[in-house]
Amino acid sequence: VLFMKTTRILTLTGASLSLVLVPSLASAMMPTAEINPWPSLESGPSVLQVRDVLSNGSDRLSQLNQVYTDCLIEAGAPTIDPNSDSRPVPAANLSTAHKVALAWPPPAGVRQACADLEPVNPPILGAATNSNFSAQARSYVTCLQSHGAWVRLLNEEILDWTYRADHKVPDDIGEIDDACLVTTFGTD
Repeated sequence: VLFMKTTRILTLTGASLSLVLVPSLASAMMPTAEINPWPSLESGPSVLQVRDVLSNGSDRLSQLNQVYTDCLIEAGAPTIDPNSDSRPVPAANLSTAHKVALAWPPPAGVRQACADLEPVNPPILGAATNSNFSAQARSYVTCLQSHGAWVRLLNEEILDWTYRADHKVPDDIGEIDDACLVTTFGTD
């Protein structure tokens, strides 16, 4: 990852004073800090909320994914022409800035370089961060099944499921899934 040196600019309250410093003087007079060239959209880790991961996503999730994807590409991840593959490319893997798609998965070193920008799943949707996860996950599956979506959990750690054999998938599965997520886990 490339880092840039910047100088902090002090703001004087109540004064309309402009100060222009020669770079060598500025670095001698003011503290410098290294900053990541891919600024975070918010302070701290980009922790998602349940409302961000509903079937239609969210503007916030789209922005976070775009910053993360651009970082991966700029850090050297392989890319593909999104028009060269007959399979649909997930929107999160498209870079509007670079007009290419991220070839997934990127190398481990590239992912490590951008790790601070990778969106974090909502803590409530994992057993490691939610002590009630097991009971809530079972309630979520019960909710899905009560609306005709016959699924089963794949593990006890994260909210990961698959359809049961010999059952039709409801046409409105996205709406059902969203309603059951919100009913069971809330929106935050």
